[in-house]
Amino acid sequence: MNMTTQTKFYNQFLKGLSSVKVTFLLFAILLSLAGCERISPPMLPDDSTVVDAEPLTVMTYNVYVGSSAEPILSVENVLQVPTEVANMYNNVLASDFPSRAVAIAKSIKTYQPHLIGLQEISLIRRQSPGDSITNRVPDAEEVVLDYLQILMNALQAEGLNYQVAAQIQNIDAEMPMFTDAGIVDVRLTDYDVILSRSDVTISRPTSASFTNILSIEMLGLEIQRGYTAVDATIDGVTYRFVNTHLEAFAAENRVAQTQELVDILSDETLPIILLGDFNTRAPNGTAYQTLLSAGYVDVWQMDSEGIGNTCCQDDDILNEVSDLTVRIDQVFVRNLELPTSIMTHTVGDKPSHRLPSGLWPSDHAGVVAHFIFE
Repeated sequence: MNMTTQTKFYNQFLKGLSSVKVTFLLFAILLSLAGCERISPPMLPDDSTVVDAEPLTVMTYNVYVGSSAEPILSVENVLQVPTEVANMYNNVLASDFPSRAVAIAKSIKTYQPHLIGLQEISLIRRQSPGDSITNRVPDAEEVVLDYLQILMNALQAEGLNYQVAAQIQNIDAEMPMFTDAGIVDVRLTDYDVILSRSDVTISRPTSASFTNILSIEMLGLEIQRGYTAVDATIDGVTYRFVNTHLEAFAAENRVAQTQELVDILSDETLPIILLGDFNTRAPNGTAYQTLLSAGYVDVWQMDSEGIGNTCCQDDDILNEVSDLTVRIDQVFVRNLELPTSIMTHTVGDKPSHRLPSGLWPSDHAGVVAHFIFE
């Protein structure tokens, strides 16, 4: 949303400010000067305007493991696996998640969402010498990169106070790679995570795996995926907040997982905020249409700066010009009487968001939605 549109929007929103609201605002300022501890409100796209009530703000962000897994999953001969695993491992290291986590944390600080759904929160471990050729049970324990801990440290360094409200373990796979020292095992454990701001009351955490999953027979591998959810109470209203990452490599599995999720949530009476990386293109993807048919509303608002594309930068995330061409990271609601104003926008997709090294914060853009209740 460009600055002119933002200014017009907020000017309209503020026309209803009464003298009571102004008095309340002055009183709040006096309290802050007196040293009262409080959560700073998030920065809206036009941060020069003060609104009388903090919007309900949510974010979804696929933080990117750092390399595509497709070359491994599509091998035609298992003898190719160690080479492809080594390529992926080196790509992950080169993608420099510790630096990217700082950029992601800064985006979070800008808007301070009440709730965040994260995908591809990875735990990379290794074992030397490797034994995965004969032992199919993942057992590598030497931590190389713990994305969740790295990101939580980055948030803390920005002065933010978020907690892990829920998480689901997805795929947990260990494979061999060739190194100069011989065969070393690399283990990837993938998670989807919900973070909540410290002033949000959390209850009923739920994490579950989908029954319909993609199997790679040649590798003896199952691509486990699932969802995680919490009840979140914000300003006296309780929402069911759900985060997921649907199958990327097979549309049939993705659609089946979508239907599973629809069925699981069908009896939910709380207002639902469902977000994540759905890997289905808006507006025509089959899984996307399945959600609309089930009564979910996509809250994306088109603006003059684009249509909200979120995927995907180059695998090495070093492309100079953004390659985002599809919108697959989405925010849906159901059982929710929509407020008069919903502002949505992408983050991490502008040239100014790139790291000094040239890396993008992720191969995806994040999506932020502000629900402004009058």
